[in-house]
Amino acid sequence: MRAPLRLQASALLLAMVMPLAPVHAAEDDGDVTEESLRQEMQSLDQELADSTSERREQLMTDIKDFLGAIDARIGTLESRLEENWNTADKLARAQAQTALASLRRERSQVTEWYERMQDSTGVTWESMKESFDDAFDKLSEAWQSAEQNVRRAVEEN
Repeated sequence: MRAPLRLQASALLLAMVMPLAPVHAAEDDGDVTEESLRQEMQSLDQELADSTSERREQLMTDIKDFLGAIDARIGTLESRLEENWNTADKLARAQAQTALASLRRERSQVTEWYERMQDSTGVTWESMKESFDDAFDKLSEAWQSAEQNVRRAVEEN
């Protein structure tokens, strides 16, 4: 019951932000783009929902790769904000900084659950997977907020 709801929520989130993606899809050659990260997150979300303890190793590898991609995106967002620091509205800047701090905090929480999942046994796998899923949801929300706030700060100059 939980997985279909998550899939619907992910699809809704994707539908809401897709119109914004073409503007930013090619913003930084070689960097993780918002669109590629969104696709990776959606794929990982589905993989997590379908995952079993037998496919655990692949899932763990994919989560590690995703965490690297989110780190790269955080770096890109911080760079964009820094490049436009002097021309950005003070309130928009502060909101973007707060959103980025929240994103880093949620990313840290996902890392903690990732480490716990690595150490879990088959018996606790389902429980660990559900808890990680909740942390992943919060990371997704924090990431979307950071994207919107940095975009707002950069575009309002």
